[in-house]
Amino acid sequence: HLVRAYPKNHSYFLLGKRMVPSFRLWRRYRRIRALYPERPRSLLDLSASKGWFCLHAAQRLGATRVLGIDLHDPDLEASREVRDYLGLGAVDFQNMRLHQVHASLEELGGPFDVSLVINLYHYLYFGSRRAEDHYKTHAEIFEHLRGITGRALILSNCTEIEQLPGHMQVMAREQGRAESFSSRKIWDAASEFFHVADHGRLGKRPLWRLTPR
Repeated sequence: HLVRAYPKNHSYFLLGKRMVPSFRLWRRYRRIRALYPERPRSLLDLSASKGWFCLHAAQRLGATRVLGIDLHDPDLEASREVRDYLGLGAVDFQNMRLHQVHASLEELGGPFDVSLVINLYHYLYFGSRRAEDHYKTHAEIFEHLRGITGRALILSNCTEIEQLPGHMQVMAREQGRAESFSSRKIWDAASEFFHVADHGRLGKRPLWRLTPR
């Protein structure tokens, strides 16, 4: 599952107790890791997939509080198996939504030093095949993200409607919100809650580092 399951850019394997990323994952991770604040002690991955970013933060960076959330139970189950095999008790994986994390923040130990939103934002805004419910405005999303982020939010996503997969474009038009999905509108909404810095592109998608106001 770690190697063959979708998405391929999250693939890695285990060599003893060491996690070895695929070249595609290593290339992505190198860019994202460069934007972490110094010595992050906690991390939240809002689309944890196979768990690499969470597990690596605990094993290699010394993070003592790590949460990965996702809506795909097979990924969560695989991530938990790796966590248990590696003995990383600081890491938890849960089937949760953004607003649920925000509502449970005190129970979860407060804001996380680093929050990751990687190839997730359009699902938050429009919903997905796994969860049709969605957030109504960009401001609602970024208000939640501001509440859960202590030091840095790292976001990489398609930010223009034409860049989205075809079925997502259909979903956006059915909701009558296709015109509200653009780089400028997302950036402007984020700027109410964060200082936003553009760090080029991660593959074909913009890469932003957002620091809480």
